[in-house]
Amino acid sequence: MTTPVRPLAVLAVVAVVAALAAGCGNGSVGDTQQAASNTETTGQRVAVTQPEPTDCPGEPLRFTSIAALTGGPTGGNNAVRARIGTDAALTSINGECALGRPIEVSVCDDSADVNRNLACGREAAEDGSLAIISSVGSFDDGAAASGLPGIFLWGTSAYELTNERAYSSISGITVGMGGVSAAQAAGAEDFLLVLPDSPALQFVATQVEELASLLDLELETIYFPADATDYAPIAAQIAQREPDAIGMLPVSPVVMINALAAEGITPESHIMSIASIVMTPEVIDGLGDALDGLLVVSPTLPPTATDNPGVAEFRADLEASGYDPDDPDIDFTTVVSWSNLKKLEEALLAIDPSVVASLDSQALVEAVVDHPADRPEAAPYDFSENQLPEFPGLAGFRVFTREVAILEMQDSRYEVLSDGFVDMLDPPPLG
Repeated sequence: MTTPVRPLAVLAVVAVVAALAAGCGNGSVGDTQQAASNTETTGQRVAVTQPEPTDCPGEPLRFTSIAALTGGPTGGNNAVRARIGTDAALTSINGECALGRPIEVSVCDDSADVNRNLACGREAAEDGSLAIISSVGSFDDGAAASGLPGIFLWGTSAYELTNERAYSSISGITVGMGGVSAAQAAGAEDFLLVLPDSPALQFVATQVEELASLLDLELETIYFPADATDYAPIAAQIAQREPDAIGMLPVSPVVMINALAAEGITPESHIMSIASIVMTPEVIDGLGDALDGLLVVSPTLPPTATDNPGVAEFRADLEASGYDPDDPDIDFTTVVSWSNLKKLEEALLAIDPSVVASLDSQALVEAVVDHPADRPEAAPYDFSENQLPEFPGLAGFRVFTREVAILEMQDSRYEVLSDGFVDMLDPPPLG
């Protein structure tokens, strides 16, 4: 996020992610999260602790994840939640030793500092890591500097969206635009998009407008000052439009939704949609029942979707690793980091064991590209080509998934409304 020259489209997505991150709050982690963060740190690098895989000999398959375990707007909460999923997945995978070699993931703490992020990337290039996995950190400079491929990423930063060696199994673009799909599936005929005012986000709006047109949904956009702290005038302006549905990119979700409630606009009175990346446990705790009826667009199912076999496996792995899957601090990021390692295992199981025995970065990329994992808890992906060819403005992006899950908040929990994952351009009626 510090690279001086980038295409406007890339800046748009970076701006979206930065705004979302700023709105995720600074609440303290719960007991489960705190337990996960009590790992010895040497310099910046933190090896995820695992029981010795005594039944899994051989040189580990090494990977690096870069994340802000400390510092940043969330105080490291999201990164710690992700580490819980990583920890549980590694315990399961290495315990079975199906690959014949253990997997090792080291988390490098960039502390939301660009220089430390760069140092993390350079360190990964020298320590035998095969790839950057799951997270490139607060900036993407380190991932680029490492020279390594990035696999099973979030699809939000410039590196993830444009680097030819980056493979994101989640698309921040698809999730961000999917709020329109959710609103149309819920029966809306018109949609009001509410965004901070910047040239970058004006580009985002043009893509959302194109999606609305493809879905035969009327769309209007309201921009508000990016540095706004008083959301009451914004809420009043929204109320004057009397929209069927509202899609938001709130820098401060709690403040925005409370301001709308003061105008009589709630998720129970209007169709309101938001991306799951905004819905941290801190936001849910701060708003409680005020979120009832809110539509949430997500690339994975929530950890409470116990009837999904993938989520059931996730919960069992967490329990086996000593974590409580019902802890309120277990969220989407925990599911994603766990799921990413399960996808990696499936891709490597699909190739010849002799290749795994001498795996290098190129063979790793070939495995994950040629053998996409069909995981029930996560949206399907295909690394072989751009999955949103309908949008010419996104032709230069690396977008590898087009499906989302549509959820609804009730009593501070998620209910799954869609039948699994649905095509962003063909959402079925939600009833």
